Amino acid sequence: MWIIRLLHNMYILSSLNAAVEALPSFHIDVMWKPGCLAGLIWSIGNFSGIVSITVLGEFTGYSVTQGSMIISGLWGIFWYNEIKGARSIFGWLLSSVVALGGILWLSYEHVR
Repeated sequence: MWIIRLLHNMYILSSLNAAVEALPSFHIDVMWKPGCLAGLIWSIGNFSGIVSITVLGEFTGYSVTQGSMIISGLWGIFWYNEIKGARSIFGWLLSSVVALGGILWLSYEHVR
């Protein structure tokens, strides 16, 4: 999207410097710490996923790695209030219990 906006500004302003100046600031002085922290956490998660698949095998390791969706959903419900209403939250929790049961069931399939 950024490059499309830059090209649009270049077309209208007929200058690369003016087009870059017309773009909104990236706020690097404020956002570098949270951005680096988010990237570090994401990299640790990816590395852990690769290790779990390597150690447990694709069948079990991938299932365990996909359990991160449950953690993300819990953050969405309790911290960001993305799902509202007791019925919706109960439905999500019931779905997660089924998914968690499947993950645990698949984890017993691991044979060394």
